[in-house]
Amino acid sequence: MAGCFEGNINTPLELAILNQADRSTFVIDVTDRVPGLADRAAHLKEQMKNKIIRNLAYAHEHGTDSEQFSNWTWPY
Repeated sequence: MAGCFEGNINTPLELAILNQADRSTFVIDVTDRVPGLADRAAHLKEQMKNKIIRNLAYAHEHGTDSEQFSNWTWPY
């Protein structure tokens, strides 16, 4: 029976994304709120949306955040 159940545990980055508290969501929010920036930064907003999708897909496939996030340390 061991191993036949799959959990529904979210990774730290997934939780941040679901709570709209991740860096990519913040960038999207800024591009929407700063006057005149939405049109000029449409490509950046699209990149951030794609990054969110990729990170969620990675977490769903591997059950953990990518090394870019899980091994990140404060550089100072």
